[in-house]
Amino acid sequence: LDSCAEVGRATATILPGLLSPVAAFLAGPGGSLPLWRRKLAASGAFDSRAAMGESRFSAKSRRAMGMPIGGRAAALIAAASLVTLSMAFKEHEFKYCKDSSFCRRHRKFDGSHELHTFKLGGLAMQPDNSVRGELANGGTDKLSLTVAILETGIVRLTIDEPNPKQGGPRHQVQDVLVGDVAHKMVKGELTINGDTAVYKSGPHELVMQLAPKPFSAVLSFEGHNVMVLNERNLFKWESRRNKGDEGALEDITGDNDGLWEESFGAHRDSKPKGPESMGLDVRFVDAKHVFGLPERAGFKLPNTKGEGAPRDEPFRLYTLDVFEYDVTPDRAHQPLYGAIPLMLAHTQQASTGLLWLNGAEMYIDVEDGANGREGKQTHWFAESGVMDLFLMSSKSPAGVQQQYASLVGTQFMPPIFSLGYHQCRWNYKDEADVREVDAKFDEHDIPYDVLWLDIEHTVGKRYMTWDKHLFPDPEGMQEDLASRGRKMVTIIDPHLKADMGYSVYADAKKQGLFVKTKDGDDFEGHCWPGGSSWLDYLSPEVRDYWASRFLPQNYQGSTQHLYTWNDMNEPSVFNGPEITMQKDLLHHGHTEHRDVHNLYGYYMTMATFAGHKLMRPKRRPFILTRSFFAGSQRYAAVWTGDNAARWDHLEAATPMLLQLSMTGIHFCGADVGGFFGNPEPELLVRWYQAAAYTPFFRGHAHIDTKRREPWLFGEDNTNRVRAAIRSRYTVLPYLYTLFHEAHTRGLPILRPLWMEFPTDDKALDIDDAFMLGTALLVKPVVHASVNSINVYLPGDATTVWYPFKGGQPSSKPTGLKGIWSRLTRRNDNGKALSLQGGSMHPAEAAIDQGVPVFQRGGSIVPTRERARRSTASMKADPYTLHIALDGSGHAAGQLYMDDGDTEAYEQGAFLKFAMQCSAGTLTYKASSSGAGNAVALAQSTGLPEGLVTSFLERVVVYGVAKAPSAVQATQSGGRAVTL
Repeated sequence: LDSCAEVGRATATILPGLLSPVAAFLAGPGGSLPLWRRKLAASGAFDSRAAMGESRFSAKSRRAMGMPIGGRAAALIAAASLVTLSMAFKEHEFKYCKDSSFCRRHRKFDGSHELHTFKLGGLAMQPDNSVRGELANGGTDKLSLTVAILETGIVRLTIDEPNPKQGGPRHQVQDVLVGDVAHKMVKGELTINGDTAVYKSGPHELVMQLAPKPFSAVLSFEGHNVMVLNERNLFKWESRRNKGDEGALEDITGDNDGLWEESFGAHRDSKPKGPESMGLDVRFVDAKHVFGLPERAGFKLPNTKGEGAPRDEPFRLYTLDVFEYDVTPDRAHQPLYGAIPLMLAHTQQASTGLLWLNGAEMYIDVEDGANGREGKQTHWFAESGVMDLFLMSSKSPAGVQQQYASLVGTQFMPPIFSLGYHQCRWNYKDEADVREVDAKFDEHDIPYDVLWLDIEHTVGKRYMTWDKHLFPDPEGMQEDLASRGRKMVTIIDPHLKADMGYSVYADAKKQGLFVKTKDGDDFEGHCWPGGSSWLDYLSPEVRDYWASRFLPQNYQGSTQHLYTWNDMNEPSVFNGPEITMQKDLLHHGHTEHRDVHNLYGYYMTMATFAGHKLMRPKRRPFILTRSFFAGSQRYAAVWTGDNAARWDHLEAATPMLLQLSMTGIHFCGADVGGFFGNPEPELLVRWYQAAAYTPFFRGHAHIDTKRREPWLFGEDNTNRVRAAIRSRYTVLPYLYTLFHEAHTRGLPILRPLWMEFPTDDKALDIDDAFMLGTALLVKPVVHASVNSINVYLPGDATTVWYPFKGGQPSSKPTGLKGIWSRLTRRNDNGKALSLQGGSMHPAEAAIDQGVPVFQRGGSIVPTRERARRSTASMKADPYTLHIALDGSGHAAGQLYMDDGDTEAYEQGAFLKFAMQCSAGTLTYKASSSGAGNAVALAQSTGLPEGLVTSFLERVVVYGVAKAPSAVQATQSGGRAVTL
């Protein structure tokens, strides 16, 4: 295009609440236990022991409350008598380090005890290219150490107890690492010189201290030390022993309480294997911040000790059902629904990451380095299992992301409908309600793709059933939605009502598929249906059983248009310690729950994914999960759980999503408007505007909140929400291309600024804005009554940024002048709206303007800009290209397309275009990284081949200094056409 000829370089200035007392009993998923407690407290049936972590109910109370048979709706009338109660986070329901004996012991351990100092010896190369040695202390403890450098440059360091005195081998996480990548070891060079051993391959090097010095290890990348292990000699290993052994009842720290049994509230953990925890200190050299360790409120991890610590409390990884979680800084240690033991850091020398593959409860302390040890000091300790560390280092954050993906897998390629807008509520009450909501979206010209049903659609919370009084024709309801290109999602939780008349439970009971007590009986606890049991998803047999339940003959009322929401899978057990399972329950292979607690939700979604594959062969699953672990991105999307309709929860959404995104959970989002409470209209609009640019986009609400469908807040706000949702559909081609990149390369969709601008030190501090891929920067508005906002645009003086509206409304300018302004991105005075990187800029952010979105100079963003009712209605629409020129007049981008539903793309039924603008010419052609097959794509989409290849409708160029004198298009055959 001749219009790319000149580049404009002129810089322009661009201009909470409480819930109704009636609903205190009717908490949504994740909030029930505190509400049960409030109900019982009001009725005088509350056991004071519950305040210490357990909810107990007398037989009289259970009958009065209908707990074994009722669930939420059964107590509606009784709940109306409750006094007003504040619904808030209850910290007494959850453990702190002081309540956990192994956490106390590791925090007290200072590394000064020679008898308990481990030293490394006997190091030698092995036939499989690993290096092995023995760690021994002054006592009788002997451990095996294995070091390997993988083909991806990751250093794997594993420490295990070869022959435990009792309890069999220590548990090692299974089913998380993909393929055999963790066993593809390169042959490095091992050099031993006195008390130092160096194992090196390419730019990666591990230097280990040998006996007689205490064991330590230094990871180097390209000659720079980036990570130091056991520098403070905090490596502590509690070897398995028999209770009658000498010293078995004592710990070196003197804290002997809880070694062999432990209680929290009225719950007793029998600890049949005794103490078996382990810990290690790790310093991230020169790191200003560390990141990761989801799930919690925040992205940058504040100190947990010393200067800058909001509270003297380590971060905890333990998946829990946390009711209306707190997002204030002093609650950053509080674990939420998922757990990924991955920490990241970035400096000018390298990006680094540490994954400890362990599914047990874990704590991590963070503090500033001292005494010449610059960076962040961290201290990791887990209750059980083995120490299986993966040390990652690369020149860029993207390199570490790809290393991590090589271990645990990449984002599943989602069906394109799941990238549209999702409408959910606890609960759409019946088929008439569903029809009305669906019709209202069309009546108000608001696109959406999926309508969700919460637990009230079932028969008494029996999952995979339909209440035929409310939903007499579920197949017809789903087919009706599908006739307009829409889908349905139903909730399926892991607790199965203990009822032999309920086939899902009865069949599992007969086959012995449930989690067991320590005595070998089927475990039974309380959740929404009352008395329930939980399937043992660690067992392959159980996963096969669960998958089979999704077949149409088993899940009656389901159709090809029905997808799944796995909630409450931490797992949530209302009458359990910390609202979850006891640690001494037993899983497949006689594995204690303590070893695998953080993996329960992971295994459930693995089984659900397999069920979708059975239900819809060769079509892509879509599953949403609340609980997750490393690798969950292979099976499910994730949302941030039971948030609240408050400005601080909107503010917390961006850092929480960055945390998830950078630890592999790329398909993530926060519920629009907040689950609890009634959002004021401005808050709701702002949430829609921000969430439209996040990977998962769903509105959801608690049963006791007022209805909040987009058209219920007046015409002005309906227009604003419509514009926000349409902006989502406008950028879908770009978003879908990013999902393809996440699926094939392991790169996040939503990224911190420092990932794209790793040399910009200021970007490292920012977690209130995000990059959507490489091209778009989004700055959510998270405070009321905002008309302008300061936005930091990263880079340096050579970086160019342009305002990108992407379908958002703008009140000025209008008319012909406005058209030229919108096409060329120029202001009222005709100057190009280019902004310089590395600076803070004021940006217009009035509620009718939408959230500020900027496009990076040098990028091309594909969009589809015709208003449609759903993604299905868009599949034949042509594309618009937004070309943002850099300072040299160049721009580049990619566009990926497939049928958006099947797995045919795996056999080449896709197209991938590389687009470039340079020297006044725009070209787009097949990507060198794999172009796909137009004929196969046409067959899978049902569209004519010419339609899937001749797709360009419009080009918008940012940074043009003057109107073009001519625009010509040249087709592949060489014929030029003047436009």
